[in-house]
Amino acid sequence: MSRELLERITASMVVFLTTVFCLGAILMFANAIFQWDLFPPGIEKIIYFLGFAIFAVAMASSIINLMLNVSRLTFFIQKIAEKLS
Repeated sequence: MSRELLERITASMVVFLTTVFCLGAILMFANAIFQWDLFPPGIEKIIYFLGFAIFAVAMASSIINLMLNVSRLTFFIQKIAEKLS
C-alpha cells in the first residue's frame, strides 16, 4: 500500500470521525445541561464508551497521518538536497 493512499485514507477517516465525535459531544453536553434524559443510563454508558473509542481512533489516525506526512516531507527534502549537490 502506498504512503499517499494511506495518507488519504487516514485524513478522510479523521475528518469523518471528528465530525461524528463533535456531533455526539454536542448532544452529550446538551443532554447534561438541559437534563433531557434522551437515553436510559445503560445506553448512555455505551454511548460514552463509543464516544471515547471514536476519539481514540481519530487521535491515532491523526498521529499516523502526521508521521506519514513527516516521512514524505523528509523524502522530498532529501531529493531537493541531492539536486542542489
